[in-house]
Amino acid sequence: MDKRKQGIALFITLMVIASIMSIIAVSFTYLEKVQKDAGITSAMIQGNLLYNNTVSVLKRFFPKGKDNTEKLKLIYTMPLLLNEPKSGFTLNMSCKPLMIGVPINWLDEKLTQKTPEKSSLASDTLTTVMELYEIKEPNELENILIEHIIDKNTENLDYTPRVKKNKGIFSYQQFERIIIDYRLRYDDPNVLNVPWDKYFSFTNITKETKIDGTYLSPEFISVAFDIPLEIVKDSWVIGESTLKTFLEENSIVASLNKNIYSTKALNAMHCEQSYIYRDGYYKFNFDYIEGRSGNFEFNGEEQ
Repeated sequence: MDKRKQGIALFITLMVIASIMSIIAVSFTYLEKVQKDAGITSAMIQGNLLYNNTVSVLKRFFPKGKDNTEKLKLIYTMPLLLNEPKSGFTLNMSCKPLMIGVPINWLDEKLTQKTPEKSSLASDTLTTVMELYEIKEPNELENILIEHIIDKNTENLDYTPRVKKNKGIFSYQQFERIIIDYRLRYDDPNVLNVPWDKYFSFTNITKETKIDGTYLSPEFISVAFDIPLEIVKDSWVIGESTLKTFLEENSIVASLNKNIYSTKALNAMHCEQSYIYRDGYYKFNFDYIEGRSGNFEFNGEEQ
C-alpha cells in the first residue's frame, strides 16, 4: 500500500473513532443524570440512549446509497473498546455484515411477487441445506418456517407473545427458537448442527432488499452456485472482491441477477454493543440497513 492509501486509511480510521467517541460524549452527559436511578430501568435508559446515538452516527458515516466499501472494512475488522475512568463506564461495540446469505423471509412468495426468482433462491437454498445436514422431516420444517413468516398472528408456540406481530422472522434469536421447537417436536438433533446463519440472513426486508455482493459467506456461495465448498474457501476472500469477480476468476459461467445481488458492499450490518453500568453488564443489538435501523434487542443484565 503506498503512502497515499495509508494516509486515506488512517484518516478514515480517525473519522470512525471520532464518530464513535461522540456517542460516548453524549452518553456520559446523560449518565450523570441517571446515576441515582436504581435497577435495570436506568440501564435500559442508558442502552436506549446509546442505541439512538449510535444509529445517528451510522447514518452520517454510512449514508444511504453510497459506496462505503473502505469504511465498511474498518468497522467490520476494528471492534471498539472505549471507557471513561471517572465514572467507570465501559462500552464495547462490534458490527458484522448482515446480508451474507439469502433472506429467510424470501420464502414468502407474496413478498417477492414481482421478483419470483428471490423466492426460488430461498426455497432451493433451504432444500439443499436440509439435504446436506440430513434433516429428518424437511417438509415439516419448511412448513413451520413458512407459517411463521406468513402468519401475522402465530400463537402456536408458548414463547410467542399474545399480541399482533409483523409477519416474518426478524432475528437469528427468533429463528433459533423456531428451530428448537422443531427439534423437540420431531426429535431431530440434526437441525441443531446446521450453521443457519451462514446460509440465511434474518432481518426486515423491503422490495429493494438485496444480498451483499461483497460479504457473502462461502457456505452460501457453495450452495447457491453449486460449487464445492473447498474451492470457494480457497479463493473467496470475504470483503476483498465482488461475487462477479470471483465467478469470472474461477471460470464459473453464471449470470448474476441484479435484483438479487448487489454489485457493491451494502451498508447493511448487525451491530452489538455491551456496556458496564453500575457494576452490571448489559448488551443490546440491532440492524442497520441503508439509513434505517431496526430489530433492537436489549438482553438485560448478565452476571
